[in-house]
Amino acid sequence: MNRNYRAFIELGQTLAEGKGLRWDIPLDDKGIAQDGVGWNLTACVADVPPPTYYLRDLGADSKALAILNMERASNGLEPLHSKPLSAGWQDIIKAAVAEQLLFKRNTTAHVYKHIVRPLRVIATCVGKEPWQLNLDDLHTAIQVGKAIQASGKLGDLVVAIVKVVFDAHHVCDAGQMYPTLDVTRLPVRRSKSKHTMSEDELRANLEERKRAERLPERRAFWELVRIVMTEKPRTFMDELRFAAIRAMVISGFRIGEAALLPVDWKRERVYVDSKGQPAGEIGGISTSLMLRHFAEKQQSEESDSRILRENTQPVPDMFRQLLTETLDRVAQLTQPLRDTLKLQCETGRLLPWYRENDVVPFIELYTRVTGNPIWLDIDCSSFLERYRKTFDPSVLQELHQYQNKNYGRESSKLDMAVYMFGNRLQKQMQNGETVVWFRNAGGAPIARDRRMSWGDTYLNVGELEEHIRATTPTKVSDMAPLSTENGAIQSWEFLFLQPKRSLVEERNEGICDITRCMAVSRPDPLFIGYALGDATRIPSLFERYGATDEDRVRSINSHSLRHLQNTELFRLGVADTIISKRFNRRSVAQSYEYDHRSLAEELDQIEIPHEVEIILGEKSGTVARMIKAGKANGPIVDAFRRIQSAEGDSAAFEYLRVEADGFHATPYGHCLNSFTVDPCPKHLECFANCRHLSATDLPENRQNLKRLEGKFKAAIETIKSRPTTSLGWKNQMDHAERRLAGVQKLLVTAPGERVFPDGVDLSTTKRSGVLDD
Repeated sequence: MNRNYRAFIELGQTLAEGKGLRWDIPLDDKGIAQDGVGWNLTACVADVPPPTYYLRDLGADSKALAILNMERASNGLEPLHSKPLSAGWQDIIKAAVAEQLLFKRNTTAHVYKHIVRPLRVIATCVGKEPWQLNLDDLHTAIQVGKAIQASGKLGDLVVAIVKVVFDAHHVCDAGQMYPTLDVTRLPVRRSKSKHTMSEDELRANLEERKRAERLPERRAFWELVRIVMTEKPRTFMDELRFAAIRAMVISGFRIGEAALLPVDWKRERVYVDSKGQPAGEIGGISTSLMLRHFAEKQQSEESDSRILRENTQPVPDMFRQLLTETLDRVAQLTQPLRDTLKLQCETGRLLPWYRENDVVPFIELYTRVTGNPIWLDIDCSSFLERYRKTFDPSVLQELHQYQNKNYGRESSKLDMAVYMFGNRLQKQMQNGETVVWFRNAGGAPIARDRRMSWGDTYLNVGELEEHIRATTPTKVSDMAPLSTENGAIQSWEFLFLQPKRSLVEERNEGICDITRCMAVSRPDPLFIGYALGDATRIPSLFERYGATDEDRVRSINSHSLRHLQNTELFRLGVADTIISKRFNRRSVAQSYEYDHRSLAEELDQIEIPHEVEIILGEKSGTVARMIKAGKANGPIVDAFRRIQSAEGDSAAFEYLRVEADGFHATPYGHCLNSFTVDPCPKHLECFANCRHLSATDLPENRQNLKRLEGKFKAAIETIKSRPTTSLGWKNQMDHAERRLAGVQKLLVTAPGERVFPDGVDLSTTKRSGVLDD
């Protein structure tokens, strides 16, 4: 144990002590906290559940252990068993959690998933203490992490832990290990394009988009638009999902920004002239609509990532009516839930419609607790059909009144779900698992083993509330406020409120009575993510509403909608400063990370005089735009600039019209040379010192060059393995080495720059002499 490790542990202990966290967590024989809680990470930072994250598992990672045991079995070794990690590993996990959560103020989800998990994987894979780790140990853990998750994400998190924990705090005796790991990290977002080119295909036009895999797949996007714009939602929750996705398509919001839209979202700005008259009367705009929201990724390095930061986004006039109708409709639909949640927040009660000592009929409370409006065994298909057409709460009121009117008749009986709910509650009473007692109308307790007449059975409201809090916390509404820069926002002030765990609708194909349901959930991004296909076990909107079998298996990444809108704004010529402002970015450079225009679309935004464009024609006009954008270099470009400087634009464009009749997008870069008479004399072997070649930043070009580099290296190794003094051997080696050097030089050349400015002009043929054949 070294002093750096001890210092890191002491830091963690100090931070934990400041929050009243017990450092020594008693564990069972598998490493689980004996009290079932350990550290409540959500509570210790005053975060708002759900979800709630705990640090209570300080044993071996089960999936990593399974992979290790498979390898041990193949080697004839005894399997390892789950047990608590060593004291050294427990301490470093707790210290890392305390430092990341309480000092760096990262979110609980990040700490739980990206800090605790990879540390437990490393601890499971090695039989050493943290300060004794070496590169071999880390490589083993990385390989196991990659084996656990096919995407490679967990293995990448193990690599990240080396950087942010072990190297950052100088924990290991071996020193800084991250720079020497030599492991390729995953990109920020790694998606496989659905239209990848085969190995022999070459890029032959200008239509290829940069990093096109980050855009939504075309058919999936249009199918999603068709669903949310034209299909009739079958459930109340689907109505909310449709609205949220429509808002994302219009605004380009991140999934969390869309989910947490406030009900008070509408902001209007009025514009007047110097005389106070509406600007629209003199050709301007009188009013504009702004969308209030809580923007993500706005915090600085030292700020709290859990704080919501308010911002506004202008709504284009073409989308103003659609967005207003969509969000106003959501506000209207969720108003009953909002009223319930507001009443609960103000009273701190789960059933605020009653006093705590009230005795209420069991069948009335059944709907309050479960959300199921059907408690009588009747044919209610007409009510269900009417409600699903408009989701009008008045239909639920009619259904309730209809059941009350028919209850008590000889032929009437309660729905089977009511009996099941009551019988489960009675068993809990008989087993002593609840404080609830069944009572008569006067409030007197009924014997727990007595056969119940549910219509004459009552419950004490205070007892039922205590029972729900103790045994069914998932039915407790999300009443805690969220912190913002300007104070706090209450849960009922959000737009997309939902019935919490609405199993009757989401699982049992019924409907939920949002006017009586006591469990209300604050919006969560998962309800949008699941709709787009993030979870295979939960049907997506594609699966439920897709037009064809092919469409029903599609999915879409929510963030790709943001990439799409960003690219479209660039394509339509919107200034990068306006785009950056729209998406709450702090620098213009961030917007270009979301720019996936093809080169042709970028060149369309370069303006040249209309009369010049007509004279030049399509190909020469393309070359003129590339020159103006600084994306082309070569002899023609140099001559164009000399003529432009000496004789003016007209002469330069006339030269370009004659000379630049051919623009070529090769597999390795751009070529500006006329091949009208003869084709390329080197058959597009541009990397062989051709002066017309200019580099690009297109990933397809770099992929081709990387492949060539590998082939040339392999060829050189093969040639070296067969040493000889023959002339042919030397020629082969010289040819391969020159080609490899050309490829490597092209890979390091800046986009738009010539790779071989003093190279050979391969477009000119050598004049034949009198002695030549």
